[in-house]
Amino acid sequence: MTSRSRFAAAAAIALAFNGLTTPALAQGVTVPHAKGETVLASTPRRVAVFDLATLDNLTALGVDAVAGVPKGAGGKGNFPPHIARYADASYQNVGTLFEPDTAALTALKPDLIVVGGRSARKYAEMQAIAPTIDLSPSQKSLATTAIENTRTLGRIFGVEDRAATRIAEFEAKLSALHARAKGAGTGLVLFVAGGGAMVHAPGDRFGTAYDFIGIRPAVAPAAPTAAGLRPEAGSPEAEAAARARDAALQAGLASDPTWLIVLDRAAATGAPPSPIAQRLAADPRIAASAAWKAGRVIYLDPKSWYLVGPGITALSKSADDTLEALTAAR
Repeated sequence: MTSRSRFAAAAAIALAFNGLTTPALAQGVTVPHAKGETVLASTPRRVAVFDLATLDNLTALGVDAVAGVPKGAGGKGNFPPHIARYADASYQNVGTLFEPDTAALTALKPDLIVVGGRSARKYAEMQAIAPTIDLSPSQKSLATTAIENTRTLGRIFGVEDRAATRIAEFEAKLSALHARAKGAGTGLVLFVAGGGAMVHAPGDRFGTAYDFIGIRPAVAPAAPTAAGLRPEAGSPEAEAAARARDAALQAGLASDPTWLIVLDRAAATGAPPSPIAQRLAADPRIAASAAWKAGRVIYLDPKSWYLVGPGITALSKSADDTLEALTAAR
């Protein structure tokens, strides 16, 4: 073998080895997303991500191209444990989920920016800095969004096989969960914010939990409402909204749900005022329900559901935890 042949063979082996950890080159990829389409000429190597679900999905795919993440003024961010690595100083702080630090982002010189959910309204501003895609959740189910976004990221970074594997694993977990939930009766989603709980019906923000779990809702779908500003505290509108929420809670509990499905906002955003079970038990209507007395309560992981959303790793764990709760029911 000539020296040139030996060099070529060694290079081929090195490339094959690197392919185990480094995404293959993807050229001319057209990426459909919530704001249209973006064409990427090659695999992104330096990415700024303003969407926690995307950080979840990239980590699940073994993609190591993230250079900038939103950490806020404190420089630590609010990352769930499974993506806590992004709080490390090796990842540039590029603002918050709501407000990009355009100076830091420009200095980072990313070849791709990913927004979604809270950061989506800044799409045009970021598009002026670098190619940007918006992976915000659509009207489809949370699980479907996680699958579609994982598949999209697999195409972008040339790791379609990894994406297919992770999706197949996730779908198997969902299938097992749905098979168990089918005969589990009804569920009532309670979103706990501040000191009180409010019902989220199908069509409400966290009404997606019914579809995700595969459980029959104990309440009818929410009536469509026009998006608008939250009424000012203490105003007649705010008081009327509070009465409506209280009536919905009373009606939801009166339907005698088999399961209570609980999401605690305070645990997602900061230190909760007291343990969630203690706050729920303080409401005599909840404490008197058959589901509460029997211990048929599913606690959704606060950060995964409130902050991350359609992340395939977060939702995979949620599927496992929920299946475990349903299986252990009395």
